[in-house]
Amino acid sequence: MKRLIFTLCWLLAACAAPIAEPTPNPSPSPAPTEAPQSTVSATPLPTPTPIPVSALCSPLAGHTFQVLLGYISQEFRAPPSSSDWDGGHHGLDFAYYQRNDPGGQGGHIDGAALQSALDGYVAGLGYASIYGYYLIVETPWAQLSPDLAALFEVAQGQSLYLLYAHLQNEAPFVMREPLDCGQGLGQVGASGDAYFVVEPHLHFEVRVGQSSIQLGPMTYYDGHASQAEQDEYRRWRNSPDFVLHDPLPFFEHGAQHGG
Repeated sequence: MKRLIFTLCWLLAACAAPIAEPTPNPSPSPAPTEAPQSTVSATPLPTPTPIPVSALCSPLAGHTFQVLLGYISQEFRAPPSSSDWDGGHHGLDFAYYQRNDPGGQGGHIDGAALQSALDGYVAGLGYASIYGYYLIVETPWAQLSPDLAALFEVAQGQSLYLLYAHLQNEAPFVMREPLDCGQGLGQVGASGDAYFVVEPHLHFEVRVGQSSIQLGPMTYYDGHASQAEQDEYRRWRNSPDFVLHDPLPFFEHGAQHGG
């Protein structure tokens, strides 16, 4: 009897014991995926726009360079010595009473239309007793043709400065205003002190200096001239800032190139 009871108890215990289930092996976690890094492209720097080389225009509208060579009324004469710093004749004068070139029309040069001979910028303007109403136009080396730059020994960092004098009226521009080759500048006149000007004509000067020089008002032979005006006049006429050149090669160059 006891054996039967023991056997029954053993069977009941065996039925009640939980069956151990196998522990599942943990699945390996997938390696984290790195977020793709954005590639930043370098923004290309803008290519500098090349400055166009200026055309060459006759300073008198309707007159070719070749024609103007026939109307030179007073030639260039360099100052005779450093002591006579304002002597000589610093430019070329152009004048006529009656146009007589083939195909030319018009009478006296008085009132003839002036135009810029090169692209450039206004570097000076005003009134001086010796120049009357004048205008100075700067053309930097980069805007000059290689031939023209070589003709006047203009180096990089320098400019060619052209002066137009004896305009009828004050030039209608402001300092540093850009000008185009062939743009109107005014009319030929006889402005200036009567001691220096007898008849209407264009007085034209050529100088070479560092780029971006701006000349203030200048005059000299005037009892009312300020010291600053006299200093600017001497700076233009007789200083290393502006090296004086005979303008004749400028006109010969223009004539050779069909202008």
